[in-house]
Amino acid sequence: MAYSVKTYYHKQELPPMEVGNFFHYPSSFDWYSHTPIYTPFMLIAFDKDQPVAALFAIIVRKNRFFSHSLFKRCIISQQPAFFGGDLPQIELFDLLITRLVQEVKQKVFLIRYENLGNAIFGYKGFRANHFYSVKWINIRNSLQRRRKLWDQLTPSRKNQVNRALKKGVQIEEMLSEKELPEIYQLIRNTNQKKIRRRFPPYAYLECFFHHYVKKGKGKILLTRYQGKIIGGAILGYEKKETVFCLYYWGKSKRYKLLYPTIFTLYTAMQRSEEEGFLFFDFMDVGFLHKNSGRSRFLLQFGGKQKATRRWYRFNWSLLNFFANRIYD
Repeated sequence: MAYSVKTYYHKQELPPMEVGNFFHYPSSFDWYSHTPIYTPFMLIAFDKDQPVAALFAIIVRKNRFFSHSLFKRCIISQQPAFFGGDLPQIELFDLLITRLVQEVKQKVFLIRYENLGNAIFGYKGFRANHFYSVKWINIRNSLQRRRKLWDQLTPSRKNQVNRALKKGVQIEEMLSEKELPEIYQLIRNTNQKKIRRRFPPYAYLECFFHHYVKKGKGKILLTRYQGKIIGGAILGYEKKETVFCLYYWGKSKRYKLLYPTIFTLYTAMQRSEEEGFLFFDFMDVGFLHKNSGRSRFLLQFGGKQKATRRWYRFNWSLLNFFANRIYD
């Protein structure tokens, strides 16, 4: 069966499609298109005139003053959205990733594909397009076990959550955009050393609130103590199945004995469990086999780690050749 692939840079040009993977929603254009450093686009595979798969990607400008391709990256998260259960997913992915490389080859310095989950998904397509891989870890919590979430916590985590509750720490859902500037500044100040990549611009958070939180496709949770915000989490919802933890933060130095990060994550998972979601996904958390504090920290909430891969491609041929030799 012959498939065709088209590229779209504007939401209004998209054909009617089913709701698919959270990271490949048509509304992703609303989330990213109003942020100056991002250029979103979507590749759609067609069977005649019927969309059968969609892949959303963003071009990120890493420097506000320079627009050369050297300062741009293309980033894609998760497997594409497939609109049908009997589709040849690998064949479609090969077409999409080949078209993606053609689309951005002259526009960006690096292509990064992350959060695939399945370590071998798309292997053929990546290799054919000269990507190299880095082994990574994904952590995902099941919310459908016979044991409740509380029973999956380690004893130390249970004690810390109980202490926070006894001291009056509470969590709430953010419903008004008035607090967005304060929250944004808190995230930047609290995590400037912990988050590896720079937190996106304010417009990223503002658009997420308007196009996801207000439409029931995500939440921003705030942890408070004596009226002050000491932690929080940004969550994205994929149908009624998976909750993606996009960001979390806590003022762990000043309020160390209140365990704001631990309380925030446990309560976010507890609420997700009560609302009927099946999984709570922290996505990629670090290198495989690396003695990472973050992965050890998250595993104490009862989740399981899974080996996955991040795939990279430099659009400078010589550099990409050596990267393939070194990493593979």
